[in-house]
Amino acid sequence: MINPFYFSNRGGVPKIDVQGVTVTDTNVQFALPANAFRFLPENGLVLIRVGVAIPTGTTATLPVVFTSNDSTQAITDVGAAEITVADIPSTGVYLFFYDKTGNTMQLLSRTV
Repeated sequence: MINPFYFSNRGGVPKIDVQGVTVTDTNVQFALPANAFRFLPENGLVLIRVGVAIPTGTTATLPVVFTSNDSTQAITDVGAAEITVADIPSTGVYLFFYDKTGNTMQLLSRTV
């Protein structure tokens, strides 16, 4: 299997590319490569490149989640509020903190 991560800097912050987006009645799902959560470190920073836009007209209050294989990872802000479509307004690179043990993925900031 090919490792789906590329190191974005010398310190080793992994970068993952979103491979697709699906809009449902209950959320917006960004598809990550197979086994993406398995290969992340126990905790730390991760860059996610959203190169696939959420379709125009999608309800701005729908929560956004990451999916990989049969796993779904909710995304929150640093105050633990759900990230919604309004928080990911465009394609670009977003910085997250991931804690595998605490099942936490927090949006820290973004660059477009």
